[in-house]
Amino acid sequence: MSLQVFLQARLLGAEDFLSGQTEQTETVGDLIGRGAWLTLFGEVLPRALLAELKLSRMLLGSSSAEQFLLVLAEEDIPRANDFLNNAGSKIAELSSGKLQLVWASTENLGAWPVVRKRLEDALAARVCCPISQSSAGERFEPFRVQASEGNGAVFANFAQVIISAQTIGWSPDEPLLLAWDTGRHQWRLTEHAAPDEDSILFPRRFAMNEEGGEPASLHELAERAEGADRWGILRGDVDHFEIQLRRAASIEDHLQLSALFKQFFAGELAVLCALPEFWRKVSVIYRGGDDFVVLGSWDALILFARELQRLFEKFAEQHLANLPGVEAKTISMALVLAPALESSAAAVAAEASIELRASKSSELGSIHLFGRTLEWKRLNDAEELKAGLVRLVREFRYPPGYLNDLAAVYRESKIVRETIAGSLRRGKAQRIDKPWRTYLRLSRVIPPPRGKEQTSVRNAVITNLIGKRGAGLKLRPSGRVGLEWARLEASA
Repeated sequence: MSLQVFLQARLLGAEDFLSGQTEQTETVGDLIGRGAWLTLFGEVLPRALLAELKLSRMLLGSSSAEQFLLVLAEEDIPRANDFLNNAGSKIAELSSGKLQLVWASTENLGAWPVVRKRLEDALAARVCCPISQSSAGERFEPFRVQASEGNGAVFANFAQVIISAQTIGWSPDEPLLLAWDTGRHQWRLTEHAAPDEDSILFPRRFAMNEEGGEPASLHELAERAEGADRWGILRGDVDHFEIQLRRAASIEDHLQLSALFKQFFAGELAVLCALPEFWRKVSVIYRGGDDFVVLGSWDALILFARELQRLFEKFAEQHLANLPGVEAKTISMALVLAPALESSAAAVAAEASIELRASKSSELGSIHLFGRTLEWKRLNDAEELKAGLVRLVREFRYPPGYLNDLAAVYRESKIVRETIAGSLRRGKAQRIDKPWRTYLRLSRVIPPPRGKEQTSVRNAVITNLIGKRGAGLKLRPSGRVGLEWARLEASA
């Protein structure tokens, strides 16, 4: 009887690959193509491996955009290594060295935590020394890098047929290894999970142009926003999902947890993008096993992030309540707006990745928005402030310029705080004995009220800016977010 072996593979460098080129461009086809390719490759590669070895689909344990787990017989490992070596070489060449495929295998001996630990240690060794995974003839061959312009064209072409394709195929002769509706091996693309058939879950949700033939351009997405014409990219990631995976007591628990999160993101992203407030404004670029990237109008992305976090909170309460710890029970997101309409989508995606990492390192379960990191519950405070500020402009005819004056007050209070901090560092005591000054500055900026309702809105705005205590040499982070939100929405 042959020995059963687990094979686990990971695709490293996905964030750098998704960022792609950083040249100024008005098209979004390259980003959509890269996102679709990255989402599908981790699903297609293990299936292609099993098909090439003429093995059953039932041997596929779990698969997502960046990793997969297979069960093989011991005698199949040499052929699997050859297949993955060839695929890894083409992936590195295709991505100009940004993507790296690493894998490891170990016998199914002992409890699952022991087996998993051996796999993790072997994968870590491959990451630290990738040359050990190459064949002797490949170690000293010159590395061939394709031109970045060519790569962009290939991925843009890959994105052109994404809307109507029925199947995805594996073809070693294709430049991208994947092909729509053709290939040596093909699998049907489905909108919903179908565990009883060999299909791939791949919901496609794109904000289409006015003709409906292809995804909307960056300019079109910006023009569909209410207020300022801006577009942005939202990235999200489950906090410490890998720690919860390591705690799985059996392979069944590991596979169930992986499938649960993948189906949540695939399903909920598809449902949200079909809602009236999002279907013309938001496009799904990438969906992984525990993370996602979406592109769209700035105003829709804020509401999209809040709604997805609410759904994830309900999902965690229902499915993860019995799991130990708080890991994988919160989600963090970062929204970055393009500085200009003609900005590169790749550059904005790279900035969103940086901001997401910074946000997760400072506070888990938060959103980075307008340069500030907020707890999710504080986003409601920012929205309440935004609503009050916009109402003062639209209903009570306040001049829109007063929002800029409020921002100047915030910058002024920041300078005061920095001055006080500098005095303390120099050993000089600085007494804060006039906390009402910030309130007076805000009162001067916002014109005096002319009625009971207007007074109520005005007082609520000031309270949301500096808090109920008014101990005011600084405005709250949610106040800054609400202020910037209102400036964009009130902009003509």
